[in-house]
Amino acid sequence: MFDFNINLFENPEITGINRLPMNGIPPAENERFSLDGQWDFKLLASPRTEFDPEKDFTDKIQVPSNWTLGNSGDLPIYTNVNMPFDNDPPFVPEENPTGIYRKIFELPENFKNKRIVLHIGGAESYLEVFVNGTFAGMGKDTRLPSEFDITPYLKEGKNTLLCRVVRFSDSSYIEDQDQWWMAGIYRSCYLYATEAVYFEDAAISGDWDYEKNLAVLDYQCKIAFDLKTFLPHGPEYDFTVKMKLFDRDGRKITESSGIIDHRFRISQYEYKNSLTLEGIKPWSSETPVLYECILELSDHENNLMAKRSLRCGFRNIRIENSALLINGKRVMIKGVNRHEHDCRNGKTLSLESMIEDIRLMKQFNFNAVRTSHYPNDERWYDLCDEYGIYLMDEANFESHANYPSLCRDRRWCNAIVSRMERMVLRDRSHVSIIAWSPGNESGDGENHSAAFKRLRELDESRIIFHNGELHPLWSQYSGHDYDGGDDRRNHIFCPMYMSPDDMKKYADAPESKRPAIMIEYAHAMGNSSGGLCDYWDLFYSSPKIQGGFIWDWVDQGILRYDADGKPFFAYGGDFGEKIHDYDFCCNGMIASDRTPHPAMYEFRHLVQDIKIGHLGGNRFIMTNRRNFTVPDDLCGSWVVEVDGREIAGGTLPDFSTLAPEKSMEFTLELPVCKRSEDQEVFINFLFTQKSDRPLIPAGTLLAHDQFEITSLFPVMPPQDASFVPAKISTAVSGNILELSNGELSLKYDKASGDISFYNGEKLISASFMDSNFVRGFIDNDGIKGREDIFWHILFNWIEAGLHELKRNTVSAEVDGNQLKICRTYSGKTESITAGMTFTAEENGSFTMVMSVSIPENFPTLPRVGVISLLKGFSKFEWFGRGPFENYCDRNRAAMVGRYTSDADTEADFNYCQPQEHGNRTEVRELLLSENGDILIFRSPANFEFGVTRFTPAELYKARHPNELVKRQETVLSIDLKQRGVGTSSCGPQIHERYEVKEKSYTFTLNFALLKK
Repeated sequence: MFDFNINLFENPEITGINRLPMNGIPPAENERFSLDGQWDFKLLASPRTEFDPEKDFTDKIQVPSNWTLGNSGDLPIYTNVNMPFDNDPPFVPEENPTGIYRKIFELPENFKNKRIVLHIGGAESYLEVFVNGTFAGMGKDTRLPSEFDITPYLKEGKNTLLCRVVRFSDSSYIEDQDQWWMAGIYRSCYLYATEAVYFEDAAISGDWDYEKNLAVLDYQCKIAFDLKTFLPHGPEYDFTVKMKLFDRDGRKITESSGIIDHRFRISQYEYKNSLTLEGIKPWSSETPVLYECILELSDHENNLMAKRSLRCGFRNIRIENSALLINGKRVMIKGVNRHEHDCRNGKTLSLESMIEDIRLMKQFNFNAVRTSHYPNDERWYDLCDEYGIYLMDEANFESHANYPSLCRDRRWCNAIVSRMERMVLRDRSHVSIIAWSPGNESGDGENHSAAFKRLRELDESRIIFHNGELHPLWSQYSGHDYDGGDDRRNHIFCPMYMSPDDMKKYADAPESKRPAIMIEYAHAMGNSSGGLCDYWDLFYSSPKIQGGFIWDWVDQGILRYDADGKPFFAYGGDFGEKIHDYDFCCNGMIASDRTPHPAMYEFRHLVQDIKIGHLGGNRFIMTNRRNFTVPDDLCGSWVVEVDGREIAGGTLPDFSTLAPEKSMEFTLELPVCKRSEDQEVFINFLFTQKSDRPLIPAGTLLAHDQFEITSLFPVMPPQDASFVPAKISTAVSGNILELSNGELSLKYDKASGDISFYNGEKLISASFMDSNFVRGFIDNDGIKGREDIFWHILFNWIEAGLHELKRNTVSAEVDGNQLKICRTYSGKTESITAGMTFTAEENGSFTMVMSVSIPENFPTLPRVGVISLLKGFSKFEWFGRGPFENYCDRNRAAMVGRYTSDADTEADFNYCQPQEHGNRTEVRELLLSENGDILIFRSPANFEFGVTRFTPAELYKARHPNELVKRQETVLSIDLKQRGVGTSSCGPQIHERYEVKEKSYTFTLNFALLKK
């Protein structure tokens, strides 16, 4: 049988065997011999299962991939905090799926007689390598590559590479992150060849002196040797290192050379140099200027032994006067946390997927990413360098289930230090990285101290984020919240999920010294991101706060199909796992398929580079919120609309030279026109991309603002509205009370308690304008399946019986031109009372007045409004905020205008779990159409509405969208007010101004049918 080292995966002190030191100089693509593709594969139940590699391979697997997403029978597991097995560090279950991989290969001709290195890009979670039957090495750390010198084990002709990957190991205890537990070789594998003398590592760093307009280039390299070639004492001659720096057009900027002495005691086989350069352009997210640095290694006879290329940029990072400065400017961090996730391929990401992420980030005004919670695929850093994304690079260390202990357990010290060291060694040449993080949700202990010590030995140029310094124990915050903290381990006040009010307390406190950047905030789970405006109002008004990183980027749903072939996105529990955290993995600003959630538009608007202010009349002010560039890449235009219909527009005055962080005032020649008394006038400002630039095509909307200017336009004299008064009548027939207005009639059935609405004999709605106080509960109300979480409002609603209110009629009558109904909606112990009066107006319309009384002990409500099930009328137009879904705490980006949609489009929401969707706020007018007939709703005050194919009860019952069956009826909700969406699935409770908290409400709504 094969000689496996079966005991090392429960030994945290040993992090690798025969693994080469980490380096930051990957070979070029054309220097690699790819091993990606189909491998032989066998999944064992346990690492202790006997296996014969000569005859036991029965399956094939694609590398890279996660075997948990194939047909192996071993499935993904999602947890947030808890370990997916009994928590007993460092031990793992006996039943521990173990994959055996085999690849048979022959070396290409140009690799022969050279040193051969095997690169395994990523394996979850424990890796052993065998070459031609001989153990070649072992590596831990799922999120960083392992490399092995396999030269001694190779032979002429065909070679057999065998990898054993164990799903759970001692590493799992410090990789307890809020994501899917997968398994397998999920990143690319390849071989590369070197000469007997080679670069073991190299690094480059570009600093920028913004005061002197000078750049400093620091570079270093370390060489190593094949000892068999240089036995017994190593080389007997010196080596030359030559550096050449080129700009993007291939022009040489500078070059230099130096000698590495062959005597180790003198040189340690290292070379370092520093050059001061003029004429260099600095790098920033706005100006991602890169240069190419070529390093060449030659022997004493000038033979080229090795050559590596690194891209570099020049920028400066420092903290002064409680501010984080990049190139001397206080940069706002418009960031997001990003897990590596693909809805089809799990942890295996394509280059196209990464580029799509950056395309969306740039088009929606993000400028920073935290690599939560581990080092990413190396290609990600290249892309962030290229396109301009600030990075916080985070080590692969989270011990959430063992928060205070493993950071203090000496058995894990080597692993924790190693993860920091290897990340820095791999990534330190990337200019996009402005900060390091030692990991996430792992407390603050002696092992962190050791990791920081090693970090500072390797890199002093970047800042450190360490939330654990503020939160060393799970139940305790430290005393460093307001003072200067400990710069050896944390430069930033970086809380998680602190409310805007508490952030303001920090910003206003004289003793607070550090700049504040929220490491996680605005938890974007489901229909979420309410109150994002409150954070950014504060961020832009407080000199001590510089933004933050939203949690998080992409919903971690996994694409699956039900028995009928309908697609859905699976989350925790959908794979039969006993320990899971439901859909808590679905909290992205974009959906699992990478379509933007509505919150993306809100964020884009709140952080946009160009901001317009209204000074009064036709005077406005424009501010360039960029730090380094003028907005000469943008086109600016304005449009004036009356009741949502354009009457005038034009191009804005030239702003192409508006300096960074400066403002300019301007005036516009507004149109001369009159309006009716009830009409509103708005001016919209739009800024789009002028011409194509990388990932942002011409015409892309990047900024907009809107102001009401109704008072600037005179009112026309009122015109007499002539109409023939409709015939109004009432009737009582058995249980039916009827109020008619011309051909329209409302019928109340005392037996069922329903109101129906007719146009002559044609039924418009069999359930019309029922009082409505519930919604399809959203994730921020509470997590379905976890209604017992007492701090969620859903717990209070369930306790009150709000999800199963029982409707009872107290009284009903018709009187003159009115239908009056009083009903109660009873919870478990108390009832809401709703009185409705429908008045038939002479103009053929109806006016509904609903008076609602809510018991004092009742919790705040999801909404106060009415709900109707309409036959047809699925197409609609509204004058209000839009075009995308918006709520009272997430509507800054939604401009008041006139928009159209339909019920089926609205019902195709992209949340992983069914919930409330499709709302619009500040609506003045709503028109629904069916075969030319138009059902129109208006109110003296603005209202909210939503159109879909599902009732709130149906949304609450379903766990996935594919479980829902679209109704034939159009489900119309019209609300006086709906509760905001907030972010309280993980974060502060919704602010009271966004609650439905009053104990009495009066809602007036006028409606009519306009016939074709």
